[in-house]
Amino acid sequence: MRFVALVAGVLAGLGLIQPAAAQDKLNIAWGGSNPGGVMYYMVGTAGTIISEKLPQYNITQVTTGGSTENAKRIIKGELDMGIVYGAHVFMAQKPEGPFEGGAKGTMFRGVAKAYKGPTYFVTLPGSGITKISDLAGKKVALGPPGSGTVFNCSNIMRATGMLDKIQPSMMTFADAGRALGNGQIDALCQSSAPAAAVKELAETKGAVVLPYSADEMGAITATYPFYVPDTMPSTTYKGVPEVKLPYLTVYWVAHERVPAQAVEDILELVYQPDIKKQLAAGHKAWGQMEPDTKNFLSLGVPMHPGAVNYYKKKGVWQE
Repeated sequence: MRFVALVAGVLAGLGLIQPAAAQDKLNIAWGGSNPGGVMYYMVGTAGTIISEKLPQYNITQVTTGGSTENAKRIIKGELDMGIVYGAHVFMAQKPEGPFEGGAKGTMFRGVAKAYKGPTYFVTLPGSGITKISDLAGKKVALGPPGSGTVFNCSNIMRATGMLDKIQPSMMTFADAGRALGNGQIDALCQSSAPAAAVKELAETKGAVVLPYSADEMGAITATYPFYVPDTMPSTTYKGVPEVKLPYLTVYWVAHERVPAQAVEDILELVYQPDIKKQLAAGHKAWGQMEPDTKNFLSLGVPMHPGAVNYYKKKGVWQE
């Protein structure tokens, strides 16, 4: 991999991509989320497999607050890859929302659709909380500071007129799960499924996922068009029936400085049927990975040249 080694040497002083101990090894820093979050386990699983199967690349899992922080750190050059909400990819081009006043995300490049995830509120059986409006006056964990979960949960609360009616708190997914189980909070909000903290609750104390009324779902999609109603299946969490929730598409993105050959090599690996099965075994969300190039391009951001090469070679490119 002389090409990769050369590029890595040139970029050594420009960012996190740099040569490792072996001359032909490239270090790639990939942001996920914190323990208990979907992105954390996705990046951990994929990073381990890629580093093992493609020894010329060393994937380092970087623990972050999630989508918002991943996007901001890619913009700053602190990450080479990240799992980022489509809404954040779009907003970072303006920049607006959590990116207002900062640099634009012009260095984002698409790699693949990672998964489509719902935003939902969880409480315990017997809490007396059975619908979104019951959260008024309650202590609700909205996710870790700087996370995409806080972004999503705040959007949902704002659209339904509940943001000023709850007692919000920011904590990690694992801490929120423990706090709910211990009665320190009344509910937690989660983006993406299945989430480890909610799964543990469902299997130990039970879990209730609050449904959205038709009016609430209409208000959410009217206020934030990037959410789409879809159904979370009953197989997601023990004892939780299927429920219609607002979904958001989540993408695997890379900084433009990542060599095209690296992205193409990695995609060639992860789309192999046996490897994709291994990824999905590590976290079910990887089973949803697909090109989704047309939808990503509609966000106003190019696909990574390595991804373009791979998808066109496989005949699955769409624009």
